[in-house]
Amino acid sequence: MTPASSPSLDVAADTQEEVNDWVAKIREATQNADARMQEGKIMERRKKIALELSELVVYCRPVPFDEEKIGTEKACYRDMSSFPETKAEKYASRSKGKKFLQYNRRQLSRVYPKGQRLDSSNYDPLPMWLCGSQLVALNFQTPDKPMQLNQALFTLGGRSGYVLQPDIMRDDLFDPFDKSSLKLVEPITIQLQILGARHLPKNGRSIVCPFVEVEVCGSEFDNSKNKTEVVADNGLNPTWLLKQFVFDINNPEFAFLRFVVYEEDMFSDPNFLAQATFPVKGLKTGYRSVPLKNSYSEDLELAALLIHIEIVNAKEEDEENLYSSIQQLRDRTSELSNQVSSFEHPKPNNFCRAFCPVPA
Repeated sequence: MTPASSPSLDVAADTQEEVNDWVAKIREATQNADARMQEGKIMERRKKIALELSELVVYCRPVPFDEEKIGTEKACYRDMSSFPETKAEKYASRSKGKKFLQYNRRQLSRVYPKGQRLDSSNYDPLPMWLCGSQLVALNFQTPDKPMQLNQALFTLGGRSGYVLQPDIMRDDLFDPFDKSSLKLVEPITIQLQILGARHLPKNGRSIVCPFVEVEVCGSEFDNSKNKTEVVADNGLNPTWLLKQFVFDINNPEFAFLRFVVYEEDMFSDPNFLAQATFPVKGLKTGYRSVPLKNSYSEDLELAALLIHIEIVNAKEEDEENLYSSIQQLRDRTSELSNQVSSFEHPKPNNFCRAFCPVPA
């Protein structure tokens, strides 16, 4: 008879010696399991880790980075290497970028800020993304441009925490720093006009003198920047002349369109007011109301830009035989802009209510 609280175990064997051997082995396995459990609890208290979470880490194996293993049978898909930003910048460069991308096609890499960043500033994550690095760690407590680009990138995945890399990154001929390797990507041209704004935030009690800086962030051959003129003493509903900005983007898969609103102070220095950053892949054409955010990418109530945007695909342009080159298209749009600027500019209140926001 066994106590009701004790579990029972039925063991069948041909001889009594085999039964005794089974019982001894079961007792030994039980004692070893108890010892491992006690050791785990001691480690959990000493190192302050959760055993349940630690047991989940079975998918990756941290190993030192070995450049000689890239593209060989020695490379294991479970291997993951960590890089401080200084080391990662050496590999995510024009000389070694294609090699680093080849490594990231099969293995995982994690990039983190260098220890010398005592102010918790951030490095530029774009070169690491272009070279396929899967885990690019940033200082989330710092509201700067790299963090705003990071927030914009993950809107493509519905803020689920991951984004699928584009197909072009699995092409053996693709080089993130060579424009001529973009055989499978259609270049685009963005034609943009900033018409007005409303309810811009202000610093203190001063009257805002705003201007807007428009920037394309992406591959080094796509980076471009332009800005509007300054509107004096009007932050409630400023309007700008019909000046058209044109951006040629060769790799739209990894490009961001960024609006930054500044005010010009009495010393002609720019002061940040608001921003909005979007992946180019998520843009739509037409008249759009762009909701503005603060430096932490939090919505600013009622603050918005009114813009008009057109996205021209080079392939579609060739099929329609409208223009023989992007430069001719630029010249034509410049002529149209000059013609439109001769007319009276529409009142901003006629526009600022009915337009859908640019999709995240």
